[in-house]
Amino acid sequence: MAIFLKRGGRINKYYLQGWNKGRHTLVYLNGWFGGGNLREALQKALS
Repeated sequence: MAIFLKRGGRINKYYLQGWNKGRHTLVYLNGWFGGGNLREALQKALS
């Protein structure tokens, strides 16, 4: 997550809440990326 944030990525606070971490997530890093959970979305954005 630190690498993602250093590159200018953004995650909405909604997706960081404990009860929401296992749900579909959207992150922004020079475009929107989605995944089945936060980890998958971060991996897609960084690859």
